[in-house]
Amino acid sequence: MRLLFLSSLYPPHEIGGYEQWCQEVAVRLRERGHRVQVLTSRHGLDGSRLSEPDVTRTLHLQADVHHYQPADFFLKRARQEQWNERELRRTVDELNPDLTVIWGMWDLSHELPHHAEQWLPGRVAYYISSYWPNDLDIHRDYWRLPAQRTLTELVKKPLRSAALAQLDREGYPQQLRFEHAVCCSQYVRTTLVKAGKLPAHAGVLLGGIDPEPFLESRMRVGETTDGRLRLLFVGSLLPHKGIHTAIEALGLLRQRGLSERVSLTILGSGHPDYEARLRKMVAELGIGDQVRFAGRVPRSEIPDWMPRFDVFLFTSIWAEPMARTVMEAMAAGLAVIGTEVGGQAEMLCPGQNALTFEAENASALAAQIETLIPNPELRASLARSGQDMVLKQFTLNRMVNDLEAWLTGIAAGQTAQKEGQPARRKVS
Repeated sequence: MRLLFLSSLYPPHEIGGYEQWCQEVAVRLRERGHRVQVLTSRHGLDGSRLSEPDVTRTLHLQADVHHYQPADFFLKRARQEQWNERELRRTVDELNPDLTVIWGMWDLSHELPHHAEQWLPGRVAYYISSYWPNDLDIHRDYWRLPAQRTLTELVKKPLRSAALAQLDREGYPQQLRFEHAVCCSQYVRTTLVKAGKLPAHAGVLLGGIDPEPFLESRMRVGETTDGRLRLLFVGSLLPHKGIHTAIEALGLLRQRGLSERVSLTILGSGHPDYEARLRKMVAELGIGDQVRFAGRVPRSEIPDWMPRFDVFLFTSIWAEPMARTVMEAMAAGLAVIGTEVGGQAEMLCPGQNALTFEAENASALAAQIETLIPNPELRASLARSGQDMVLKQFTLNRMVNDLEAWLTGIAAGQTAQKEGQPARRKVS
């Protein structure tokens, strides 16, 4: 098949795990003989260009990933939308794809999948691993919100009316059909179908990871320990990821005289204000000897880091669609303590393959950590069950097999329709 993947972000300039899925699936499908072209944004290039024969990084995002520039809405938006449309048209004409597969659309105009649906009827498929179909458009979100400062609001108010009126005249964003769509978890599917954003026939296609690097690293590192229960957090340092709950929990354990029995390493970076808040919390709670901020490390090094620890903390507050870091931690043989938010409730089985706690409940998290401190048998049991589940249900190979079969069925149906034969609908 000739496949065009459309994604707002793409490694090495990704923000989350779903852009990584896009790359991993693209690589695996190419290895199986399919031609896969990726069209993505220029985010992260900083004026430079990467030499990638199968990846085109030319699209404009709707806004900077960290800060919205209101002047750009009036001065640049129309020109950038036209540029994006031309880039998509050029890519479609050159590749003539059997299917266009829409991946992450955060911060990318929904006009692009709308154009694809118009130009390639029946040949657009969506792999949805976030809630972007239900999210408020970035432009409308910014202009509807009042400014925090009175003076800024006085300037923003008349511009708000003009901006929203312009979006209304354009009918922006366009309504998408989602004729072929699957979601990374049942929770995401249910949420979007209930919201009226996806049709009832949308399916579920679970994500997965390559477990081999994590299994190999565990064998190399072994079970060395300094006597402390070694906790690990991996992820973006943003409030909705909830790592502040873990820091609060360690503060509570210190009050119980357990500061010498536990340590926490934080892998990741994020918003400077939130990072400063976390470091201040650590200092105020007197747990500087227990908490290490290791910063962000390359994705390729994560398998070597994970086996050095005993327990993985998944502290998210928001309804994660399905966190691949949990899959990776389980593959690496770590016990997991996590929140049953969003799609994670489909993966975490309390007392069987994980311990769980209510989001932002530091006391409950502290209690679960304290349970594991003197109980290596329970840690080992949880780790074995989690690893077995990942190897059976959440591997990248299984994900690619399912996705390839789904896309092949869609393409075959379109071919049958062109030839006047009855198309067989593949249930996903």
